[in-house]
Amino acid sequence: MTIVMLYQTTVKPDAVETMDELRNGFKAIYKKYRINVIGHWKSEEHPNDSFYMVQYENEEDYHHKIRTLHHDEQYLRLTSQLNEVRTDFKSTRLVPK
Repeated sequence: MTIVMLYQTTVKPDAVETMDELRNGFKAIYKKYRINVIGHWKSEEHPNDSFYMVQYENEEDYHHKIRTLHHDEQYLRLTSQLNEVRTDFKSTRLVPK
């Protein structure tokens, strides 16, 4: 069963450019581990809000890739930098009906 994760991140208003730079680093890591990012969007009304969706083949694929990311030093470094500018984060798990 395919799993899609919807992630919403809000950063400080003065950190939008920083978020864009960090996103480029995350994109390289996701590509390295063959993580399927469906897309990335920014809110038109609130430019410091961004959304992205990631697709996983199934539960096992999801857990494997999350564990792999949490063992990658570059991913951990970028996440730490993101946490310095992030003011809110929400993840929503979507499954087929």
